[in-house]
Amino acid sequence: MNAPLLLGFCWFARVGASTPGPNTLLALATAAQFGASSVRPHMLGVAVGTGGIMAASLAGMHSLLALMPSLALALKWLGVAWLVWMGISLMRVHEYGARSLARPPRAYESALLQIANGKGWMLITATAAAWRGIASPTWLDALLLTLIHVASCALALAVWAWLGQSIAVWLASARRVLLFNGLMGLSLIATAIWMAMQ
Repeated sequence: MNAPLLLGFCWFARVGASTPGPNTLLALATAAQFGASSVRPHMLGVAVGTGGIMAASLAGMHSLLALMPSLALALKWLGVAWLVWMGISLMRVHEYGARSLARPPRAYESALLQIANGKGWMLITATAAAWRGIASPTWLDALLLTLIHVASCALALAVWAWLGQSIAVWLASARRVLLFNGLMGLSLIATAIWMAMQ
């Protein structure tokens, strides 16, 4: 096992997973509205989705998407539509804990969001190619890369969920809820627009 490369990838995966993006914003907003435990289905979906993409990329799945641009395009627009829908749903919540208008993302929705993120496919594919050689044989190398990536995502989402739950007290005011949900919803919609332009 190449220990320096392994440690380098652990740091790279940790930093990459912690930066703000649709997954972390969803974890923050969900925990702020429904508590940190409500983020578990989202964490599971992200783990399944990103882990599956990493494993598929290491197995050469990215080549299929390159050969079938219509499939890649369909996945992209599915992800864009889902983020817009989540953003609008979040912006419609005007009271703390108004569960009738918004709800935590389900595990399958979060997994589909990962799969529908074309930029995510490219990033994970590039990551997989750049960090090959951590271990031998090849199956162990792929397993380690996938597990480290999934664990980094889970840890990052747990931190963002804790941050979200920490601001729950601040959201006791309806005015603050409106502001917070508006900002989170707009952030998700802005992310969807960015994805659409790629």
